[in-house]
Amino acid sequence: MDLTNLRAVIEERIENNGIPARLYRPSGAQGLLLLGHGGAESKDSDRFVSLSRLYAESTGLSVVCIDAVDHGERMPLVTGAGLPGEWHSNAVGHMVSDWVETARALSWIGPPVAYVGFSMGAIFGVPTVGTLASIKAAVFVVGGIPAGGGIQDPSLRLLLLNAASKLGQSQVLMVNTTQDEIFPVEGVHELFDAIPGPKKRLMFWEGKHDDWSTEAIDHTSAFINSHVGRRPPSGSGD
Repeated sequence: MDLTNLRAVIEERIENNGIPARLYRPSGAQGLLLLGHGGAESKDSDRFVSLSRLYAESTGLSVVCIDAVDHGERMPLVTGAGLPGEWHSNAVGHMVSDWVETARALSWIGPPVAYVGFSMGAIFGVPTVGTLASIKAAVFVVGGIPAGGGIQDPSLRLLLLNAASKLGQSQVLMVNTTQDEIFPVEGVHELFDAIPGPKKRLMFWEGKHDDWSTEAIDHTSAFINSHVGRRPPSGSGD
């Protein structure tokens, strides 16, 4: 990544209709990149603060990361031993509504044109991208049909496959790892195959679920830039 081409970014905590978020706003930004964090993380986790800054600086889009239901500032005051079995499928509708509301509240910046989701953020991202027609490019990192990690949610597979069938209008990049203990290779291909049309790409890196290499993240930024963000220098590939 060309670090000489990065922009200064204004960072602030915001809240719209009870949805806490962090906003990263480069000068001149005219569109939104929605960033979905992973499970057991939040908008304030060091990893996702760093990723939010990177995408804002490298794409020139305003990046907004919201706390998912039952995460971050939305964590229940009394917590039990993990999430209920069908928590993900039950939370999907809430999360899609939260992203729609967040995009509406930030429409003064511009429309949502990109989505990047990691793990749980990829699960919620598939139906979100299918709902927000203005999103031109979507990246799902370590996502697919889950078959591990304590996720016991039989409704989730069909929900994700149905949502994936509505993604033909967007450019889609799936970035996965070969030894993912939550999203096995077979489930990754099943979700990828459910996305219609020719605007989809699938990449694998060697590693486990949390092994997100710098090279892989650079590819996601380049992908966003190729379709909606800052254009790469002449002669570079996408």
